[in-house]
Amino acid sequence: MDDLTKDVRLLRRNLAKGFTSQDAIAKLLADLPDVADRAEWVDPEADLDDDDDGDDD
Repeated sequence: MDDLTKDVRLLRRNLAKGFTSQDAIAKLLADLPDVADRAEWVDPEADLDDDDDGDDD
């Protein structure tokens, strides 16, 4: 249930309806952990037809 409090769609809805404030959202964002060291690089220009499963179908 805690993950729902961080869902950007729900945050926007709750902000628009007055259920939360911009300050509360700013605090939530400031409290998020920095996980940049666990990020994986994805090349958006990569050929999507290439797969690494070894099949030559």
